[in-house]
Amino acid sequence: MKKLIVAICMLGCLVSCGVGKKNPDVQESQGELTDSVEVVADTLVVEEVVEEPEVSAYAERSFADFLYNFATSERFQLRRVIFPLPYYMDSKKDSIEKEEWKHDPLFSQQEFYTMLYDELEDAELEKDTASTSVRIEWIDLKERRLKRYYFERLYGWWKLEAIDDATISKDENGQEDFYEFYERFANDSLFQAERVSDPLPFVAPDPDDDFQILETTIQKAQWFTFQPKLPTEHLTNINYGQRLDRKSRTRIIELRGFGNGFCNTLYFRCRNGEWKLTRFEDLGN
Repeated sequence: MKKLIVAICMLGCLVSCGVGKKNPDVQESQGELTDSVEVVADTLVVEEVVEEPEVSAYAERSFADFLYNFATSERFQLRRVIFPLPYYMDSKKDSIEKEEWKHDPLFSQQEFYTMLYDELEDAELEKDTASTSVRIEWIDLKERRLKRYYFERLYGWWKLEAIDDATISKDENGQEDFYEFYERFANDSLFQAERVSDPLPFVAPDPDDDFQILETTIQKAQWFTFQPKLPTEHLTNINYGQRLDRKSRTRIIELRGFGNGFCNTLYFRCRNGEWKLTRFEDLGN
């Protein structure tokens, strides 16, 4: 009888020990599973932040700030194109579907871009936050083609609504065609030297005082010492409403860095049917 009681007690201890003791393999697996779930959750949160870049309300009023986001962010650009996007090639209409669209960096990958004016006062149009229509123009000097991107601010949001690509006709008003002149000016150093005023008015920061501007002149022989790097194949323009009149006898080209403060300005004037560089300003960083 005593043997029977002892056997029952031993069996009870074994059962209770087996139930109360956790399997170390199971416990480790559960820990790994918990860690994995936490890692996945963290990863998803990070992806959400990257997917939705913040755009300030001011960036929608300022086209320049909107343009930076549009040119550098593929996701942002895709949301700001109206599809199907009308595309005109020499007046022949086509369209681009959303799945056909490829990210267009515009001129954000260049060292600088250009702005074109007939009068310097037109540069003030860029500051007009009430503007609802802007064109970006890409001018191919060798092929003589002009590609325009039409942006409209719809319900407070800037969006690309059409693209137009057409041939640039030559000026027939008795004076030298400006684009033809500039293409040669930028690529032919001998021709360039002939078309620089002598002396040439020159404006730059005062080397002895960072807060002062120095206005002086340089001789034609000094031009290539101060000459900026010029675009040789393309010109760009952000048209805020400034009118580029073919009959105008003045043309201003502003070279701007993309978000780095660089700024040079070249002033051209047409005299006796020929274009010449008549003033140069080097006021950027």
